[in-house]
Amino acid sequence: MKTERFEALDAFRGLCALFVMLYHMNVTDTITEFSFFRNSKIFVEFFFVLSGFVLAHVYAFENKYDFKKYIKARFLRLYPLHFVMFSLFIVLQLVKLLLYNLGITSFEVLPFSEKSSILNIATNLLLLQSWTPYTYHLSFNAPSWSISIEFYLYILLFISFLIFRKYKLISWVLISSTSFILLYLDSKLVVRPVLSGLSCFFGGASVYAIFRQISDKKPSYFWGTFIEILLLIGIGTTIVSHLPYKNIFASVFFLFTVPFFALEVGFISKLLRKHFLQCLGKLSFSIYMTHFFIIFCSIWFFKIIQHFTSTSIVYQSNSHIYIDFGNILINNIFVIFSIIVVIFVSKITHKYIELPFQRLYKRV
Repeated sequence: MKTERFEALDAFRGLCALFVMLYHMNVTDTITEFSFFRNSKIFVEFFFVLSGFVLAHVYAFENKYDFKKYIKARFLRLYPLHFVMFSLFIVLQLVKLLLYNLGITSFEVLPFSEKSSILNIATNLLLLQSWTPYTYHLSFNAPSWSISIEFYLYILLFISFLIFRKYKLISWVLISSTSFILLYLDSKLVVRPVLSGLSCFFGGASVYAIFRQISDKKPSYFWGTFIEILLLIGIGTTIVSHLPYKNIFASVFFLFTVPFFALEVGFISKLLRKHFLQCLGKLSFSIYMTHFFIIFCSIWFFKIIQHFTSTSIVYQSNSHIYIDFGNILINNIFVIFSIIVVIFVSKITHKYIELPFQRLYKRV
């Protein structure tokens, strides 16, 4: 099993986690309202591509495959933090139920109903919430929808090792291309979150198989920098555009971006290896999994303040909940403060939840 890291890609993971956080925030007259961040949910597709790429690098070309060891590592990587965050959302529902029963405040949606129903509790515990048309994939800790997809993609990837062996690249290309076609056709054969995961994850595994054949043929520093800049411009332009099938175009850009930045040959790659960005990369999973809870609690806090005072901070527009303190400077300070809080909390969850379970796997 290979253990070397792609440092530039680690930094990308951290930045993309912050981009997704800013997508989930709606604070009036702040950077969260930039077109780039209003569309940055697309970066979840980047996570799928990166996961497929890295998992293929670590496991796919070994001589022996040990499913028990493999799935234990994957489970302990994802599930502990998912379970902790899910449990915190259950606590919030219990608090909501208590407030409702005491008549302290009313809610548009009753506790433990609709997307917080018993069915969605069960599917979240089993990481199945994103796999059926009968469950709500954004229930409880909404970002965990991608974890639901990714965990079972790990199993499908391992099955491809066993069944297709030396033809596994062909199987990955077929799965990825078929999923992209179904996305383009807006097919209802498979739910869209699953198609997004299949297309990007197995696309990432496919480009890794190609990458390992050409990784010794690196361009010069000048051309590496030039291509890195072009790729970033392409991604940024696609994300802020109004192209039809924008997610598919962005995913294709990610399939070129991940292997090229894995080469780490240009100026941008050099920047991405800076200490702060590497720290963000290490905290990326925690940032991704904790930020929604922190934003959710902030909105609840401001709603409670509104209930007992005449202050108006939270309002709803076009199904989005906005925060507005009535002052542009304060609004932007709040966004920066929220980012700092998320990073601080992520350092705690990384240290006391992620790392202990990773060490547990190594001991076992």
